[in-house]
Amino acid sequence: MRLVIAIITLSALAACATAPSVPAVRETAAVAQSGDAADDPAIWVASQPEQSLVIATQKKGGLYIFNLQGDIVQEAPGGEPNNVDIREGFAWSDGAAPIVGASDRTDNTIVLWRFDPVTRRLDPTPRARIATGLVEVYGFCFGRIGGELVAVVTDRDSGDIGVWRITIAADGAIASERIASYSLGSIAEGCVVDDENGVYYVAQELVGIWRIEAEDSDGSSRRLIDRVAGGNLVADVEGLTIWNGEDGGGYLVASVQGASRYAVYDRDGANAYRGAFAIGPSIDSSADRVQGTDGIDIVSAPLGPNYPRGLFVAQDDRNTNPSELQNFKYVSWADVETLLGLR
Repeated sequence: MRLVIAIITLSALAACATAPSVPAVRETAAVAQSGDAADDPAIWVASQPEQSLVIATQKKGGLYIFNLQGDIVQEAPGGEPNNVDIREGFAWSDGAAPIVGASDRTDNTIVLWRFDPVTRRLDPTPRARIATGLVEVYGFCFGRIGGELVAVVTDRDSGDIGVWRITIAADGAIASERIASYSLGSIAEGCVVDDENGVYYVAQELVGIWRIEAEDSDGSSRRLIDRVAGGNLVADVEGLTIWNGEDGGGYLVASVQGASRYAVYDRDGANAYRGAFAIGPSIDSSADRVQGTDGIDIVSAPLGPNYPRGLFVAQDDRNTNPSELQNFKYVSWADVETLLGLR
């Protein structure tokens, strides 16, 4: 009992610590559903950077697509998508194009869509649904292992982890094969795959962040890089994303939802902890500060003068000043680099 009390006390003290903040650049329009509705973003980088888009889940009913001004440019209603991701160059039968995927809690499947980079629109009709067999699909992310597309999926309560290889069959249909299966034992959601370094990361919300070798089929290679009890994290640990630097370098970023901050680690080596930041209101007061973030995403590509070192997107659980439904906030990664002395 004393040990439990000590752990709770330490976590509470850590949660109270205030991280230095960077300003939001702007915010998106609010989602249409009340309560816990907005969840996870994925950034698509256009050939003309300022035409890039943010695809985000409204987990009570579909996907939203925002431009860099935060306007809704497309809605794709349907299902209960929780986490979303996008990868370039999937070999669709009707031509290579980005693939968008999400975990759908209505039927516990992986849902796949084709994204058209010319029209900058998502085909709203899913191309495939992959049954996971999980009790409640939760986290989701794409990656590549040996050049092949894979999807990592987590289960809400059990912490079961599955990895599926996704290909195009000879008849042009989507084919899938489960290539990894194991359990962390408690709730897990956020995940991200580091293709270049051959690993992926999973956030076990009450425990910490795991690093797993991409070829591992049973989770035996997993290593805890930071923890809730006695580490730099507090519950809940949520979204994960990677800022890709050169030669496998860069940073892993985690949403520490319980403290409304974001932990930053080296992408390579032993994943050294580099510090944490919060998101404050925009300089022009058009966007409020961010609280209780679930999903996050980041790209290192320069996306115009507002994002010269890349764009960081975070879900905002409490969209205030004025009080509105949940939305997403945009941050310049250059501000984070300056704040934490990363460059």
